[in-house]
Amino acid sequence: MDNTAIANFSAVGRMDILRGRYEGRLVVTREVLLEAGKGPRPEAIRQAIEEGWVEARPIYTDSEEHGVFVALRNRGFGIGEAASIAVCSTGETWVFVSDDLDARREARQRGVEVVGTYGILAREVAESRMSLEEGNALLRQMIAAGFRSHSDDLRKESERLKARR
Repeated sequence: MDNTAIANFSAVGRMDILRGRYEGRLVVTREVLLEAGKGPRPEAIRQAIEEGWVEARPIYTDSEEHGVFVALRNRGFGIGEAASIAVCSTGETWVFVSDDLDARREARQRGVEVVGTYGILAREVAESRMSLEEGNALLRQMIAAGFRSHSDDLRKESERLKARR
């Protein structure tokens, strides 16, 4: 998960959505934590770590992940995005949560499943974890807090996701 997605959910006080969506197990890199600490509500991520459902994962200099991280940084990726892609693309099966289009494209090319803030909210609606009205209200709160979205309505995407199930 990268800083932008964490910031979107923490800005509206809804880290519970991420907790429920990822079954109480979310992994972020220390680099993302450094960025999130500068965000609008850094206490939300700190609380999640203290509660134990968010794990801060280091990248060790002698690891395969570090090599990927360095290569991505050299290509201009931000520290959080590079670290997150490196972790997601080497080893376990992860879902990379990011709103950065270049980072999402890179992760997909590496075979990593990708979703963004908008997609998470649409899935919550499609799976009846929240109503369309609640999802749209949250989306609009996130937009008001600075999230850039292609739409302020989850209807089409949530219906598309429902149809795929």
